[in-house]
Amino acid sequence: MYRILFIFLAITLVCSIAEANTQQTVDAICKQTIDIKFCNGILAKNPVTSPNMKDLLKVTVTEAERISADTDSFIITTITNVGSGPGLQKCAEAYARVNASFTNAVSLFNNERYAEIIGLMDEVSYGVGICKTDFNVPGYNINPMIEKNRETNVLAAMEKIISHMVPS
Repeated sequence: MYRILFIFLAITLVCSIAEANTQQTVDAICKQTIDIKFCNGILAKNPVTSPNMKDLLKVTVTEAERISADTDSFIITTITNVGSGPGLQKCAEAYARVNASFTNAVSLFNNERYAEIIGLMDEVSYGVGICKTDFNVPGYNINPMIEKNRETNVLAAMEKIISHMVPS
């Protein structure tokens, strides 16, 4: 009986230490971005209890691709519904590149070519820079592309940071 209790307590302690170390790692990653809360939210979607760097990179590339595709879809829907001004058209072109880069990052991850993800994130940052937010989007008081660009920049930074930390 005591032996089983001891084993249970030991396992609980090891899990607690692993979770504390994981949170320290997540905090260290997220403090290097412009939005710690958003970064933590992305990494919290990891289904692994005690994730390693590869697990954290996987959830990041997966969520980045999903969010980028949603942003691209938002832009296309907005153009379809209200027409395209020069600012929105530039965002459409930029996010087509951004979306392709995030999709390529998933492919690189799947092929264990982590270091190559870093270069792709420079393309993402460039694309976000092209998408200026000095235009109005009907139905919104504040241009939603401001928030979408910020999130995209955070995701690109996360992929760069974590890619550096994954052992090759």
